[in-house]
Amino acid sequence: MSKLLKEKFSSQIPALREEAKSIVKNHGSKIIGEVAIEQLYGGMRGIKGLICDTSEVGLQTGLVIRGIPILELTEKLPEEIFYLLLTGDLPDAEELKDLQKDLHSRSEVPSYVWDVLNAMPDDSHPMAMFSTAINCMEKESGFRAAYNKGVSKDKMWEPMYEDCLNIIARVPQIAAFIYRKKFKKGDMIPPDQNLDWA
Repeated sequence: MSKLLKEKFSSQIPALREEAKSIVKNHGSKIIGEVAIEQLYGGMRGIKGLICDTSEVGLQTGLVIRGIPILELTEKLPEEIFYLLLTGDLPDAEELKDLQKDLHSRSEVPSYVWDVLNAMPDDSHPMAMFSTAINCMEKESGFRAAYNKGVSKDKMWEPMYEDCLNIIARVPQIAAFIYRKKFKKGDMIPPDQNLDWA
């Protein structure tokens, strides 16, 4: 388990909770916009619907992640961007290595996922296969187990965090398997533990 990332993220949670409470307390009744029916039918474009502090898309700036324009992040690894999204900081070398080690330790996909994917019709859409693979791993979910045990809402971030890292770790293998199956590239090949998530 990536202790460095989890510790850093965990240390930020109390301040994030206090900020959210303060915003609701001080501005809870403030109207933030109007909605026209055509917006609802048009995919809700332009509707302010949630608070997001991880990224924004400006007409002049394009995508900005945690205050950094995407063009400044093109040389970064996916793991570094994930760390940035979660904590607001890019990882140093030790933090990056710790996260990569953690992801590799979580990367084994349960064998029943391959059975489910192999049972799907040959003409299944790759995204249908991908969604099915993710959904069938629900039995592995720490969130599900915690919810069923009645864990309090303020503690649910931990099983959600674990589930997210498990999925991120397994997605490359699942996507590679689907690609090989759909395009008749042969049997599944084992992942190279020396590769990053790009």
